[in-house]
Amino acid sequence: MDEQRREVGAVDEQRRDVGAVVRATTDAVRGAGRFSASAVAASADSAVGILTRRVVATALARPRPVPDAPSLARALSDQPSPPTVGTATAAALAARAASRLGPLRFLARRTPMWILAVVGPALYEAVSRGADELGLVASHLVLRARAAGVEPDPERLRRAAVQISCGRAVDPEMSPPDGGLAFTWLRRALRSTLPLAHSVGTGHPDRVAGDAARVPPDQLAPRSDDR
Repeated sequence: MDEQRREVGAVDEQRRDVGAVVRATTDAVRGAGRFSASAVAASADSAVGILTRRVVATALARPRPVPDAPSLARALSDQPSPPTVGTATAAALAARAASRLGPLRFLARRTPMWILAVVGPALYEAVSRGADELGLVASHLVLRARAAGVEPDPERLRRAAVQISCGRAVDPEMSPPDGGLAFTWLRRALRSTLPLAHSVGTGHPDRVAGDAARVPPDQLAPRSDDR
């Protein structure tokens, strides 16, 4: 019973953390007046850091059963349903604007607030899915490290998992771009609202799984100079 209460509490806390990332991201867009990568990264950096640390702590305590690359790729391939967004009219207007300008130019232009309302529900789904993806990657790294006789250092594990999720080279010595994850999730959310778009799920599960499987377990071991 105590274990069940702890699990329920952890889920509730993660939901609150997801909400904090969503608020920080939307606040940045409102303040900048556009989908600005730098503004989103700066605004959401702290909230994403809190979320990723909680996700990694859960993976250390209760790693999910993804011990190898094929099982991780399968778990990452599970696609959530496309999120329910605002009214059909608003979604059509956003899609028309994005198709006319192209995704990158659309993101760079000044953003009417109704577009943010359309993307908002999708953003919550994208951040939730991103946290789930990070938890799967971290669980895989935990299981492989422990199988090799290594107990992962929480911060080195977090850095590696975030770097893999961002598609970057893994170097646990370097702090990851936490805020950059928020903009990645925002772009996923925006694209998921367009006609014939994919869901907010993992775009390249085999690549992500392969990157995770290539991390040497000893890179996750604590270092005497880690702070």
